[in-house]
Amino acid sequence: MDERIMNGNWYKEPHFFVIQKFMCLLALCHTAISEVDEKTAKVSYEAESPDEAAFFIAAREPGFEFYERTQLTILLRELNSASGKITERTYKLLNILQFTIARKRMSVIVRDEEGELLLLSKGADSVMFEWLAKDGREFE
Repeated sequence: MDERIMNGNWYKEPHFFVIQKFMCLLALCHTAISEVDEKTAKVSYEAESPDEAAFFIAAREPGFEFYERTQLTILLRELNSASGKITERTYKLLNILQFTIARKRMSVIVRDEEGELLLLSKGADSVMFEWLAKDGREFE
């Protein structure tokens, strides 16, 4: 628990936009299924691996909760830092590029409510750093 990002405090950080996008990546880029208990509204998850579950559960702590998936959409409950209230945001799921040993990464393509297309990827450091370095940046 890092108080700099808990309880909406991430919005006060100098690079809050980057934090928001990163948390959305963790909450959206997976193939998990959620189940909502009708009585308690508690969400339980079924993920392909404990590693996959760890990412979207980590995103839930600062306020980016993966709530529901259909074949066409992913619903997130996001903490609105300005109002302190939970906002439901629906992302249209356009494609899933499954993790493979050859690619060493997993990606999803979604469209947000504003119509923006997002390609979200997660994977092995060696592959992601190499991919990001193609524009001349170096990562360690």
